[in-house]
Amino acid sequence: MRNEKIKRITFTALMTAIAVVLSFVESLLPTAYFMPPGSKLGLSNIPVMFSASKLTVGETLLIVFAKSVFVFITRGFTAFCMSLAGGILSALCMIFIFRKTSGFGYMGIGILSALCHNAGQLIVSFFLVQTTAIVGYAPVLLIASVGTGFLTGTLLRLVMPYYTKLKEMEK
Repeated sequence: MRNEKIKRITFTALMTAIAVVLSFVESLLPTAYFMPPGSKLGLSNIPVMFSASKLTVGETLLIVFAKSVFVFITRGFTAFCMSLAGGILSALCMIFIFRKTSGFGYMGIGILSALCHNAGQLIVSFFLVQTTAIVGYAPVLLIASVGTGFLTGTLLRLVMPYYTKLKEMEK
């Protein structure tokens, strides 16, 4: 029992570290010319997706929060609010899909979670800017969500077999 708890804590810490490192690497990349201003690929959401499928709700949300704190330290309060709101909505979407439905596949989960992430960011933007003009940005983010969600879902699909191999070696 104690050994299992240590494994879960270690795995949560590992996923948090990977999410923070990917967030940092992503912050160094310029926004691609075909992406909306300020948008990112969402690479740091891959460990969150992975965690949503393997860890508890609390552990997954802890990773989201830790990643958002890193964003606060490196990019400020507004980025923190956007990261946290988008991350929580996205993680809850992933958790729900992994636990309650089937048939979406990793790409579908990636796309739906990217849509939720952008919805959370739009909500925060609305409260920060206090204008409905932000809604005009929604269609652009919708299109970007499909592309970035497809990418993150595909990358997760590529990683999952390695996780299975690790679990088999652990036995």
